[in-house]
Amino acid sequence: MSLSKLSVRLIVSSACVVSMSAVANAQYRASIQGVVMDPQGAVVSGAKVTVTAKDTALTQEATTDQNGVYTVNRLAPGLYTITVEKSGFQKKVLESVNIIGEQANSLNVTLEVGQVTQSITVNGNDLPAIDTETGQISGTLSSTEIQDLPSFGRDPFQLLRLAPGVFGDSAHNNGGGSQNVPGSAGPGGASATSSIFQTENQVQAFANGQRNEANGFQVDGVSVNSLDWGGAAIITPNEESVKEVKVTSNSYDAEYGRSSAAQVEVISQSGTNQYHGSIFLKMDRPGLNSYQGYNGPSGPAADQRVSNRFNQIGGSVGGPIIHNKLFAFFSYETLRNNSVSTGTTWVETPQYLKAVGAESGFIAGSMLSFPGEGASFSTALPSTCAQANFPATNCQAVGGGLDIGSPLTSGKGTKDPTFGQAGTPFGVGNGLDGVPDIEFVQFTNPTILTATQYNGRADYQVKPSDLVTFSVYWVPNDATFLNGQARTANLWHSDRLNYSGTMLWNHTFAPTLLNEARFNVSRWYFNEVQSNPQEPWGLPQDAITGLPGAMNQIVFGANGPGVFYKTGYNIRDTVRKALNRHSLSFGADIYKGQNTQTQSGGARPSYNFNDLWDFATDAPVFESGNFNPVTGVPTSLTSYVRDNDFAFFGQDDYKLRPNLTVNLGLRWEYFGPFHEKNGNLATTVLGAPPNQLPGIQLRLGGDLYNADKHNFGPQIGFAWSPTRFNTKLVVRGGFGIGYNRTEDAIPLNALTNPSPLFASFGLVGSNIVYAVPSDPHEFSPYPANPNAKITFNSTTNLPASGAPVTLSALPANLVSPYTYRYSIETQYDLGHNMVATIGYSGSESRHLLRWVFQGQIFFSPQNPQVNGLRLWTDDVNGNYNALLTEFHKRFAHGFEFDTQYTFSRANDDASTNFYFDQYPFNAGAAYGPSDYDATHNFKFWGVWTPQLFSGHSWKEKVAGDWTFSGILSAHSGFPWTPFYNVQVAGTPSGSTCSLLFDNSGYCNVRPAAYLGGVLSSHSNHTLEQQLGQFPNGPATYFTPPALTTTGVIPLPGVGRNSFRGPRYASVDFTLAKAFGLPNMKVLGENSKLEARLNFYNLFNQINLAPIGNQPIGTIQLNSTTGVQTNPTAANGLASGTFDQACCGLAGRVIEGQIRFSF
Repeated sequence: MSLSKLSVRLIVSSACVVSMSAVANAQYRASIQGVVMDPQGAVVSGAKVTVTAKDTALTQEATTDQNGVYTVNRLAPGLYTITVEKSGFQKKVLESVNIIGEQANSLNVTLEVGQVTQSITVNGNDLPAIDTETGQISGTLSSTEIQDLPSFGRDPFQLLRLAPGVFGDSAHNNGGGSQNVPGSAGPGGASATSSIFQTENQVQAFANGQRNEANGFQVDGVSVNSLDWGGAAIITPNEESVKEVKVTSNSYDAEYGRSSAAQVEVISQSGTNQYHGSIFLKMDRPGLNSYQGYNGPSGPAADQRVSNRFNQIGGSVGGPIIHNKLFAFFSYETLRNNSVSTGTTWVETPQYLKAVGAESGFIAGSMLSFPGEGASFSTALPSTCAQANFPATNCQAVGGGLDIGSPLTSGKGTKDPTFGQAGTPFGVGNGLDGVPDIEFVQFTNPTILTATQYNGRADYQVKPSDLVTFSVYWVPNDATFLNGQARTANLWHSDRLNYSGTMLWNHTFAPTLLNEARFNVSRWYFNEVQSNPQEPWGLPQDAITGLPGAMNQIVFGANGPGVFYKTGYNIRDTVRKALNRHSLSFGADIYKGQNTQTQSGGARPSYNFNDLWDFATDAPVFESGNFNPVTGVPTSLTSYVRDNDFAFFGQDDYKLRPNLTVNLGLRWEYFGPFHEKNGNLATTVLGAPPNQLPGIQLRLGGDLYNADKHNFGPQIGFAWSPTRFNTKLVVRGGFGIGYNRTEDAIPLNALTNPSPLFASFGLVGSNIVYAVPSDPHEFSPYPANPNAKITFNSTTNLPASGAPVTLSALPANLVSPYTYRYSIETQYDLGHNMVATIGYSGSESRHLLRWVFQGQIFFSPQNPQVNGLRLWTDDVNGNYNALLTEFHKRFAHGFEFDTQYTFSRANDDASTNFYFDQYPFNAGAAYGPSDYDATHNFKFWGVWTPQLFSGHSWKEKVAGDWTFSGILSAHSGFPWTPFYNVQVAGTPSGSTCSLLFDNSGYCNVRPAAYLGGVLSSHSNHTLEQQLGQFPNGPATYFTPPALTTTGVIPLPGVGRNSFRGPRYASVDFTLAKAFGLPNMKVLGENSKLEARLNFYNLFNQINLAPIGNQPIGTIQLNSTTGVQTNPTAANGLASGTFDQACCGLAGRVIEGQIRFSF
């Protein structure tokens, strides 16, 4: 049985065990530690400390040691009652003590002399609101905050930006999709309609100045990170299922690994001794939304509003199965989006369809006679030959469309001899015949989206020493839409599933010794061949590419299918020991990645035709596809990629003094090499210098690279509370080293390196074989093309004949990227639940990756067999320095707020793994502000629930219970780079992108100098203008470099990311009114019905999209004479829209929601 099938069966079997035999509780790794003292400050040993959860009544006990220290582990986040007793002292009871999840909490207790029968009760809200136990920088979002604060699409990850040390703005584009922050490469954040159901949610949050691909996501203590894209979660829990989210932006805990930036830990909801639940309906209607105030140079006609129309429905229920012992929780959320979009396009007419479809023995006839292959449209629109850019000799308007020719009467495979002629540049076949062949139409694209998320959890106290939990997220995501041109046969079904299942077991050997075991499988997959049996896979995709302009939209056949199976396994075991003043933990992390994907798109060849008449006679001019180069048969090679990661760690949280805790840790990680299970991998190996390209080889099988084994990450942190401040002041900080796993999106490129098993081809002329399987529903194999056979050099494993190839290559010895993290900050408890924080946080990253897209330019001499080298290098560095300030009022008396200001600078040589600089020869030459650098960042959020009348009175339930919440985000603009495009004329190949040598693929350079004089305004008004901050035209502000066709490119005089784009500011706001219901059995006294409105960009503020790198103009270089012509406004080679914002972000969006909870 395969591991993937085994994982599904394991989850299902585990769920059965839960329902039949009461599977158990809690994975929680939060703890509380402190010192018990007498009134004079002397430690009290032998005191009994009892910790009781208020929602489940589960109780744990500890006894203070000779140092007065107590430690209690495995605590869930939430409110607790803590009782401390010792003979000769009054009993002290601390009510509603809030435990922050997934971290050590600190609480020192002072006992008063007296009889133990006497007691003193203290409310937890009166205790200091500062962390005196760790050196980390972190923030926590409670379930109440997640419910109350506005989060677009009900995506709780939209709120990660609120954590200290994290940057993000949760901006959205004018279609409701995530506006990715510059420097983000990957699937991006969730949109309004993908919401929590997105397969890979790459949250736009940047922690401690690092790339967002370095973020790590855990649900219930185990990883749910994507294999392909770093910083992307394959599970985004729904709001109803979240108990707490903790975001650590700078950690000094050796338990955290694989990701050096933000550690995002989601703790799912569990049942309690009280039944609780919810049901809600959220509605998005475009009529409530506002148009933008600006959307680019086209003026008001281009302004848009978010036009999504859909409903989001869900709910939850949880409670006890056996009081104080077995608890269960279930949540459900679904998004139903049935929409129809419209568009216009050119299509063939019914007359053409009938004429060509009637031809027997032709592939064109088989395709056009297949049910549903004819164009599907709602309205035929008026059209003229001039509108279609046809000359009068090539076209005439007739009833029903345009006549652009007639079918050839010659045999199969005959090309149209009139194509490309002076009077008929687009071909007329057998001549104009008065019958319409093409028409301009309006079409509709129906989209049916049904996305659902199921979440279940069971917690069971098997016996006092054993706690077990099982939790699962199951997310089917089914979509139906047109895939390709509007044809009924192209109605496409993409049925996707992502899920995560987790089993946890805590065993207590002794009051001071605990073992936590966790197992998780997370997976996403889809197979669009299986979900589309109606498709004529046995017919190719044919495109008419020789017609003018938009006419090239005529394509027959659906786009290629995707087949992916991405599975990750995580086993983690941790032993925790409280030993005197030491809270020790040590354990192992094991990860196994199974990344299976099929090159299915190219297994069905695609063909290009000059015109409709060549298509009718089966006469293509170009063929592309993936082939087995030994047999010439089109292939859908399936690659079974594997990688195994291991980590071992130890951590000691040492309470050196009652007011000083030191965190000491060490983690070793090994990120196993990328390899293919069956050896179907061709690894590019460069030759020895100076013949890297002439000596290049492909090594078959084995590992893609040698993995780094030196990944030792020491951690040290401290938290010190000076005695004179009576625990109201804490100084904390630390230093640590974190390592990052290389995302599979990089090495997956090596799977397309040519080898005896797989090669991609583009074929022309007599090398084309236009043939199909006998069954139109048969996906593969297509008939062999003998011209796709390759003879390989037995020494180099490169093709010995045929066209030059493109290869992907990584360093032979890949160094794991790592980051030094450090911080120091001071927090002061101001009283009245208010805390002020000021501090410094920084990082230095080493051996990050960059993509030298045209890596062949690094080397000389060239290799005529290789025309493209996609080379990754691990020579990128970066750093970050920030002043962090925060003022926070903890929730009390119905009010909570937090305000943060960060002054920072993030610098690097490249901000993504896929960056190709204009001067790639030295990574350090690109050192400058990171793409996502924002010097000033301000954020404010708050929740206010005023109580108008006392208690649970009917007045409060009817007229009170209002909630006001909001988030203000504002930051300075992102940086961008000016550059010149260089066009080299007269090269032997005809390629104008030919700096250094012919057909090099390298043709962008930065200026030699900046001459000054640019405007300093970054306002919207300035950047909406045609030339933005450069009113005299870009050519007057820069000096172009002096270039030659073969010489070394001069070092740029203008640095990367030297200029800034538009500022950003937006307010999201929620207004809610709840109506309390009478006290009823099961529902209790807190049941209520809430109506709320969410406003995103409340004031419809104009926010411009970030400005990307800007072309100053085109430098023309003559390869024969060497003459260089620089761009000016006069010669028309300079840009006329330089530094002008392309478009605006979303205007105001309003969502309505009704929610019942009990």
